[in-house]
Amino acid sequence: MEMQRGEALPQLIMDYVHQSENGIAVLDADDRFVFHNDAFARMFGFGGQSMVGRLHDDMLIWQYENRRGINIEKPSLQAWLDHVHARHRSAPFRNFEIDLIDGRWILLSVQVHPNGEAVMFCSDITRQKTTERELAEARAEVERLAMTDELTGLPNRRHFLQRLDAEVARARRYRRPMCLAMLDLDHFKQVNDRYGHAAGDEVLRHFAGFVRGSLRASDVVGRLGGEEFAVLMPETPLENGAYVLRRVADLLADARVDAVEAGFAYTFSAGMASLPLTEEGANGQTLLAGADQAMYRAKSAGRNRIGFA
Repeated sequence: MEMQRGEALPQLIMDYVHQSENGIAVLDADDRFVFHNDAFARMFGFGGQSMVGRLHDDMLIWQYENRRGINIEKPSLQAWLDHVHARHRSAPFRNFEIDLIDGRWILLSVQVHPNGEAVMFCSDITRQKTTERELAEARAEVERLAMTDELTGLPNRRHFLQRLDAEVARARRYRRPMCLAMLDLDHFKQVNDRYGHAAGDEVLRHFAGFVRGSLRASDVVGRLGGEEFAVLMPETPLENGAYVLRRVADLLADARVDAVEAGFAYTFSAGMASLPLTEEGANGQTLLAGADQAMYRAKSAGRNRIGFA
């Protein structure tokens, strides 16, 4: 019985190799194919023909010229061959992932034997890669939501303050100017009382989009809460930041929010502070406090204006 089982084993193995959905191929010491199953041919894009007796490079060239099999991103055939040659047979055993032109992913294992022959084993890991991508996207979305104000889509208070601390540290390290502005919508409570909270939300969304669209690409605007917003201006002296903010105010004077009421317009008050390069104790919180105090002075002075710390 043991002899019969032993005699049947090679045939069982060969049946598996030929019928397996996993790709299997063998190269001789000269990198010439001595065997591959149908699954290997399908995975690498040459199903229906045989590579037996041909070189491994022949398969690489055929894939590049016919745009089949592996998703090749190299700019030329020679660059593609150089890329593979630098890694091929670089270790006795290697595992690496390959994306295919048809969107699938395979895990390719290469075992180089002492006599120079190499066995290639490929398994389809598309489902695993899809799950990994979906998890990564879900994680990124959770992180985005944790940093984003739900109503306006701007960075929320926590995220903005993190950005502020990072920029203050950078500005202090390199002795670069920066300034911060606190913005508060004027008479916003009256908007809610007269038109309702839905209209108030519309004004907040409008202001968020308007400010974000009116600032420079390097500026960062966030919603700190309620009708309070903040603008971080890296690499910007106070006088330059004030010019930018006045331009925003001038543009807003011509804007209307007809979704609230035909011809509806509104204004904001602001306070600005700059980071002193000579004070070691200055940080994001002191900068924020200075801008906040300047903003309240602007509101006390009649609103629709900019105060300075």
